[in-house]
Parts: sequence; C-alpha cells; structure tokens
Amino acid sequence: MSDRFLFIDKEKGKTSFDVVRDVKKALSMKKVGHAGTLDPMATGLMIVATGEATKLLEFLLHYDKVYEGDLRFGATSDTYDAEGSITEFNSDAAFMSSLSVIKKIVQERFIGKISQVPPKFSAKKVNGKRAYDLARKGEDFTLQAKEVNVYGFEILSFVWPDLKFRISCGSGTYIRSLVHDLGQALSCGAYMTSLRRVSIGRFSLADVGESGVSIEDVFSDFPFIDIDDEEYVHLSNGRFVPNKKSIQDVVFLAKYKGKVVGVAELVTGGEFIKFRKRLNVLV
Repeated sequence: MSDRFLFIDKEKGKTSFDVVRDVKKALSMKKVGHAGTLDPMATGLMIVATGEATKLLEFLLHYDKVYEGDLRFGATSDTYDAEGSITEFNSDAAFMSSLSVIKKIVQERFIGKISQVPPKFSAKKVNGKRAYDLARKGEDFTLQAKEVNVYGFEILSFVWPDLKFRISCGSGTYIRSLVHDLGQALSCGAYMTSLRRVSIGRFSLADVGESGVSIEDVFSDFPFIDIDDEEYVHLSNGRFVPNKKSIQDVVFLAKYKGKVVGVAELVTGGEFIKFRKRLNVLV
C-alpha cells in the first residue's frame, strides 16, 4: 500500500523537510510530499503523502486549520517566536492585568479577513530566494502584506505576561505574525512561545497513526464520478469522454472499480470530461 496518506504528529525541533526525509527512509520511497509546512519549533498535525497520493496534495493545501499555542507579552522577537533575538519592550504596568483590553483588540482587529505581513524569517520567496536565508544574512528586503481569514481567536488562559490561545484560520495564516501584530496593537510587544497544530480540515491529531489512510478515505467527501471500462481507456489515453452524469463541479475525482484513478475536469463548456491528472494505481 504505497499510495497513501500518513497523519503525523511532528515533534519540536524537526523541520517539515525532516519529516518527509524520515518517511522516505522508513518506507524506502522516493515520492513523498506534505500538505503544508510547520515551523521547527511547532508541533502537531502534518499530512504526508506517498507515491501517487502526492499528486493530490494540492487539494489539501487550502484546508482550514486550528492551532493552540502560547505567547508572551512585554518583549518582541525578530523571528516573532522564542527562537529569535528577544528585545524587552517598555509596557504600562496598569495594562498587565487587563484581559478585557486584550479581548477587545482581538475582536476588533484580529477576527475575520485581516491583512498581515509574513515574518521575515519564513519560507516566503523574494526574487527566487527564501526570506529566512536573506534575513539570516542581514539583507534588507520587504515582504508584501496578504489577506488571511481568522475565524476564531479564543483566549484559553492569561496570567501576565503569558497567554494561551486557540486560533482557527484559513490557509496561509502566519500565527507568529498574528502574535507579533497583537503585541504591537497593545503597545507592549509579544512573541510566540509555543505552537501546536491540532487539525487540518476535518482531520485532527486523533487521526495520527502508523498504517496510513487510503486515497479513497481521505477524499471520501470530495466530488467524484464512476467511470466504466471504455471511459477509463479513453481518459487514460488522453481523450475526452462525454459528461453523461452532468456533473457540475469544475474539478473532481474519477473512480474506476472503486479506486481513485485520476483527477478529472470539465472541458468544452462542460459537455466532456478529461483527465487533469492520472494516477498510476493498480485496479
């Protein structure tokens, strides 16, 4: 069963590349990928694909995510987390116990569609180079702000200067940037001290296991059509087949004998179907 998805609880200190490398070594496989990075200091859920399942990773990248973590007020970090260079921040002692102020700012400025700038110590590319490489060299550069969705920002506990949170957000959200920006908004500074990803879409840490999950199970809620012998042959040879089922989704899975054999799409105004990606799986 080489074409599958693995749900892994990444440990602190490992990069996402380390996780992929470990899977390659453990399974003696060359074709391994993941559905979204986690910073080395972060822990939690990673979805890793092997074999032909890697061709479907792009359809998992945009899933919403939930994180739990901790932040510390009263200082800033050049990486926005505890692994960076920490600078103490002058803060008003009267603010230190004002949970109501924090909640008010969070509700007003950090829920919904917001604009954020990714950390300079991130994997974002600037003129073809990773931002963190440029930052480590001390080079001056600018990252563009981007719009992200924050669905929930729950404060789980707060004893100055430490706050524990749970954030649900759309893909592409940098929790480090949220923490940094909150500190700036409160004029006291803040940096992230821990982070754990607890869910990706409908998958959670409860799904972590060693055996892996089939393509069919992971995409059980994805639109699909069943194709017959003739359609499978035509599609596999790059031909179009009539959209006999009148499916409306632009992109969907094609199943043959109960197995996912490709990603299909509509062409010529929806009258025909063709393979966008074919999976080389045994059926």
